[in-house]
Amino acid sequence: MFWKIYAWIYAVAIATGTLVMIPTMGSWDFASWEGVIEGLLLAIGAFVFAYKKKLFNETAWKVIFIAILFFWVAGIISYTTNVQFLNFLKINVNVLGEHGIGTVLFTIIVSIPALIAIYKMGFGKNPLPISNSNN
Repeated sequence: MFWKIYAWIYAVAIATGTLVMIPTMGSWDFASWEGVIEGLLLAIGAFVFAYKKKLFNETAWKVIFIAILFFWVAGIISYTTNVQFLNFLKINVNVLGEHGIGTVLFTIIVSIPALIAIYKMGFGKNPLPISNSNN
């Protein structure tokens, strides 16, 4: 029941956020597009997992999981350090206004269940290998 409630709340939040951003679409940068696509993939993943549907194969969910995790880590690094080559991950202030690490962390924390759902669909039957030192 948790997953269905979460999926609906998350989908409404993503849809609302996307609708709010549409008027500024002309000035979207890479981070804006990445954020919208990431949010849609997370919402779809939460829905597919909650309602036990088959949308993509396991490999696709693995790639989606790894890509989102990569962008989360890179986003945290870009907002907490002054690494110039990651500035493309910072949203254009003309689109959503200035926001910092607090906004990024809040978004990630709220999205963690959706990422867990994507992980379970990609790695659920074959989890990441863990070496066994008792060979």
